[in-house]
Parts: sequence; C-alpha cells; structure tokens
Amino acid sequence: MGKVQVCSERGSSLINEDAFILNEKAQIYGVVDGATSVSPYQNAKGETGGYIASQLLATFFQQASKTQSLRDIVLEANQALRSAMVEAGVDVSQKADLWCAAFIIVRINETNIEYIQAGDCMLFAKYEDNTIRVMTHSQVAHLDGMTLKKAMDLRKQGKTSRDHLLPTLRANRTKANTLSGYSVLNGEPAFADFLEAGIFNRACLSKLYLISDGLFSPTESAEEKINWEQMIDQMDKKGLSSYTKELIATEEADPDCIRYPRLKRSDDKTGIIIDLP
Repeated sequence: MGKVQVCSERGSSLINEDAFILNEKAQIYGVVDGATSVSPYQNAKGETGGYIASQLLATFFQQASKTQSLRDIVLEANQALRSAMVEAGVDVSQKADLWCAAFIIVRINETNIEYIQAGDCMLFAKYEDNTIRVMTHSQVAHLDGMTLKKAMDLRKQGKTSRDHLLPTLRANRTKANTLSGYSVLNGEPAFADFLEAGIFNRACLSKLYLISDGLFSPTESAEEKINWEQMIDQMDKKGLSSYTKELIATEEADPDCIRYPRLKRSDDKTGIIIDLP
C-alpha cells in the first residue's frame, strides 16, 4: 500500500461524531459520519447517539478479517446498534430518535476495489490520466437543500435557534431507509434494502478519496452544486490536512453562515486519501 493520509477534526459541536477505519491487515478503510442527534440523548459519558453509532460501526470493521463480506459486517453492526438503543431505553419505533451514521468503506484487493456506502459520505477514484470518477451519490443532498432553504428563511425572520428547524430535521429523519429519502445505518431492518455497494477494477487506478460531508467544498447558495473535480484538485495540491485547516478557517471567517449558507457553523470533518501502488 502506498501513502495514506488521514484527517479527522471536530466541528462546532462538543464531540466529534465522525470515526475512521484503518484496518491494514484486512485492507479495509473507511469514514463514518455519526448523525447529530435530533433528540437530546447522551449516555453517562456524554456520548451522543451519533457518536455511539459511528464508533460501533468503526469497531466492527477495525476487527474484521479479509474474508468477511462487507455487507455482512454492516448488517451485523446494524443489528448491534438496534440492540444498544433498546438497552439504552430508546423507543426504536420513533425513527427521528434513532442513532444514525452515514459511511463509506472500501476493501482494497489485488485487482479490484469493493465498496459499501450509506448517506452522504463519498468515494472518489483518480486514474493515472488524472480522470476523477465519482463512485457514490450524496443521498441526503435533496433533503439538505430543502432544509438549508428553510433555515435561510428562518434567519431572515430572526429565528436563528436550531429549535425552529427541529420539525424539519425530524421530518427528514422519518425518510431514512425509504424510497423518498436515503440510506443510513440506524438499526432498522429496512436499512438492508437501501445499502449501496459495488466493485470496480484497479486498472490504471492511482488514488482513492473517502470523505465525510464536512469536507465538502463550500458553495455560495443552496442551489449551487459542488464541483467535485475542483475539490479533489484542491486536496491534491494542498494535502488533506492543509485543505481541512483552510476549510475550517473559511468557516470561522463566516460564523453566521452568510457567505456560505450551511446548517451549522462547522461540521465534523473526516477523510482518507490512499495512494495505490
């Protein structure tokens, strides 16, 4: 394996709900984004549902063997998450209260790459001729766009508290693992039907990029699409760590989310860039 860059930075919340996987023995790598809880759950250690979900999934893959199916590992973790919620007294019939995590996980084989994904964590592949291939879809983008527009309307009315946005956020959570929503690890059996997975060969492949949405390059309107190729180019030119630091500085210079509309001042940021030999 070539050079591996890893970066994970806490956003404006009190705890970093992201996690990452570096299982070199099994050649499994991944980024996990625990969803900020809509309900105010915290355990005795101060850990949120999103943190618990991301750490649980990361642990399953950190301990995985080379021969285990990625899908089987994810579904086993999903069942374990449901059990953990039940044990903690969470009403698992209330979708908006479920602990959640998005993720992108890859296994690097001799001739191909396997991947499995949920939510808005993204995978990009770069080839020797510098072609960038977008391997995944940001499944939450349609809801994030509507939520961002709602947040901007509320701000114009002077309503800046997150409490005003909670009904919209809770409604979004009810769409998890449904045809009108997105896939996310949340303990639901339906999650198995919405997982995305695939395999592609390593011919002329030079790099892999696994990132959580906190690393997405900022846009100046809710409608503007992210230029993925430009974002990857900036990561390559600056290196993952410097790219992340500059992004954080950009967010800190726009604390009220005016120039770059977003739902929070700063999201957790986690990424892995892998150079392939």
